[in-house]
Amino acid sequence: MTRHLRPWLWIIAALAMLTGCYFPDDPKNTLATIERQGAVKVGVLAEPLPEADAKVIARFAESLGVRTDYVRGPSHALLAGLEEGNIHLLAGDIPEDTPMASHAALSNPYPPRVILPGRSEKRVLLLRKGENRLLLRFNRSLREVVQ
Repeated sequence: MTRHLRPWLWIIAALAMLTGCYFPDDPKNTLATIERQGAVKVGVLAEPLPEADAKVIARFAESLGVRTDYVRGPSHALLAGLEEGNIHLLAGDIPEDTPMASHAALSNPYPPRVILPGRSEKRVLLLRKGENRLLLRFNRSLREVVQ
């Protein structure tokens, strides 16, 4: 009898653990903040903002039903704003191999490639690190633009 119960106990234990998980999660509630404030704040690293970046940002804001507020300034201040949560995205010809990747989450890559001296890299946007629900939602809207 015990042998027949063992598989069921594993299934019950697994379901209990899964219901306790909140994945994807936004520990700093960035997505909820964007929706509550009615705006996604985008730090602009390249002037003018490339059309490809503007297009995916506009689609993301539209999918949330919010406006886009662009923030300009020195790159180090924009990155600090992203880390602190005062800025939600960084955009502007960001290559996938950016050194800022250790400070932020990278979106899925999208065309066109970023042209660098002697090479080209896939294009990405930067989002606040650890905000997985925001990243998932952004990448979902990105797929709609790229298709």
